[in-house]
Amino acid sequence: MGIVGGGKAGRNLALAFKAAGRAEVAVFCTRHEDSAREAARWCDVPHWTTDLEAMLADDSIDALVIATPDEYHCEQTVMAARAGKHVLCEKPMCRSLEEAERMIEEAERHQVILMIGFTERYSHPCHEAKRRIDEGEIGTPRMILARRCHPRSIVRGRSWLNDLETGGVLNYAGTHNIDLICWFMGARPERVYAEMGQLILTGQNFTDGAVMTFRFSNGGIAALYETFAYPGRYPHGVDRNIEILGDRGVIKIDFMSQPLMMYTEEGAQVVDSITWPAAGGKIGGALQAEVEHFIRCIESGERPLTSGAEGKLALQIALAAREAAQSGKAVTIGKV
Repeated sequence: MGIVGGGKAGRNLALAFKAAGRAEVAVFCTRHEDSAREAARWCDVPHWTTDLEAMLADDSIDALVIATPDEYHCEQTVMAARAGKHVLCEKPMCRSLEEAERMIEEAERHQVILMIGFTERYSHPCHEAKRRIDEGEIGTPRMILARRCHPRSIVRGRSWLNDLETGGVLNYAGTHNIDLICWFMGARPERVYAEMGQLILTGQNFTDGAVMTFRFSNGGIAALYETFAYPGRYPHGVDRNIEILGDRGVIKIDFMSQPLMMYTEEGAQVVDSITWPAAGGKIGGALQAEVEHFIRCIESGERPLTSGAEGKLALQIALAAREAAQSGKAVTIGKV
């Protein structure tokens, strides 16, 4: 494995691969020597480089993690695919549908795996919720409410976020919940509406809050609440939860306390779960499950649960939401 990007995402994924024990993390690659060296030292990875092309030419590297700012995702993924390397690309997938299509096409042309890092799908509570939904335990999903709140301190020092072209809160973080909502609903989104803006962090060129609604092909509806404006010293990190209401029951996932709760006419069930455990310098939970799925897809050739198609759909919805917020009108979602 090669890791492209020495920030938090790249480091955590390196630790997750090491914890999985089924892949060797051989090298970190970043544009800056100090960053590459420090990431390799911090994760106990033997090699580092600033030369992506040299890393791609190394036949001992089978796959790459792309954990750079999303403006680089398309170019780096295309380079990796052409070099015959499988790719686990962090979300958001990229910045435009044209870029997403190019990434998918190049991966297919060169017969490599392209997986997008929607980590929440691999968490135990979300996996369990999807299983129970698919088995009909709450009937047909009719309404979904998702909420994700980041402390404003996450924006500081990340100049690549300080740009309205990134799509702000919806594209950077909202795609997690957009992906989950579509997955749980099990239907195509047909129409979206949104309101968003610089509501609190007005001194920065960044959309810090958004509210969005969906209408699905099965008649279901959903709402999403995203912000980067929680207090910087908020003690609980990313505060997030999701609720799925079916015609026979409701499932609630609180990612702060980590249980899954299901209520039906027959009674209530609480399933304890852990999403992001970390101990002894190792990361497990959802992130480890994500990288293990990536390894399994490489070994078996199976389609990833979060393939390029899922990444493109989440991006398409986020872009449609931005259009809706700008126009003041609901936007119809075309086929991916």
